[in-house]
Amino acid sequence: MLLLNYFQINPHQQNCYDNKAVFWIIINAISLINSMVTALKIFFTALFCWMCYQVINTSIHSSLFKEWDFLGSIPWMRATLWDFYANVTAIFLWVCYKEKNIALIVLWLILLVALGSIATCAYILVQLFKLKPSEGLKELFSKQNG
Repeated sequence: MLLLNYFQINPHQQNCYDNKAVFWIIINAISLINSMVTALKIFFTALFCWMCYQVINTSIHSSLFKEWDFLGSIPWMRATLWDFYANVTAIFLWVCYKEKNIALIVLWLILLVALGSIATCAYILVQLFKLKPSEGLKELFSKQNG
């Protein structure tokens, strides 16, 4: 009804083809926004579960602490760690922008450094589930919390 009032659409008017077209476009745009947010929720939930499985499975079969000296001697492993922390920095800057609470910022920094992509997926999922039904990707990236 809010959309009808905003666009001055009279649902009882017989020949309001232009208004109906505008209304149809708006409804489809909202549907598209909702489907994109839903798709992202599904994608990041699956990715979160997959990464949890990979980390747990690898931890069961191999100890990082026993392999650390060997892994540290591999140039590609060192490059991967630099890449990881560069990504953590980029994501953390987004967290700093989004969050107003310093305790949450520190908590997310610890989680991002300790858990990597698991924490990244968790943060994105938290942000996706905070969106209102009419909000989309613009609000996901730009809307600040708090």
